[in-house]
Amino acid sequence: MAEPAYRIDIEDRDIVVRVRRDILDREEVSRFLDYLELESIRRRSRLSEADAEILAQEIDRAAWDQSRIHARDR
Repeated sequence: MAEPAYRIDIEDRDIVVRVRRDILDREEVSRFLDYLELESIRRRSRLSEADAEILAQEIDRAAWDQSRIHARDR
């Protein structure tokens, strides 16, 4: 039987998602998590679409900065 592409577990107050490396690379996971964070904020907020787009760009830039720092430190 083939290994599942992903696994979702609940640990205390956390949702833990494990994805096989051959499914998504680090950059794709980062973009997906940025999207989820933005959607979570959007649901709880009254941001305009323009403000939400600005926030999404800031999150994307921060994720890239973190990726570069992590890659440099390796």
